[in-house]
Amino acid sequence: MSYPTCMDHLEVLREKIARLRAEIAHIQELNEQYRLGHGNIAEAQVAHGQRHERLEAIQQELAQLSALGRKVVSVEQMREKHRSRLHLVKQAS
Repeated sequence: MSYPTCMDHLEVLREKIARLRAEIAHIQELNEQYRLGHGNIAEAQVAHGQRHERLEAIQQELAQLSALGRKVVSVEQMREKHRSRLHLVKQAS
């Protein structure tokens, strides 16, 4: 599998975060329904526990994405410095 050389890593991270936000919003809606007490009590409790576990997993994933995002920004900043230096060297030539 090959990846495009000019892949926009920040955009990929933004899209992933947007999907996680949508999932969180959906979980919040389901939790609101749970609080209102609709449906089978036992099934509702199991589903509520599963949603809670998923929210914890999302929290861990967001922490990892945050660290990755900092690395991507750092790499982009280094590339930009390198481009600036090359531009200065070309101008001096």
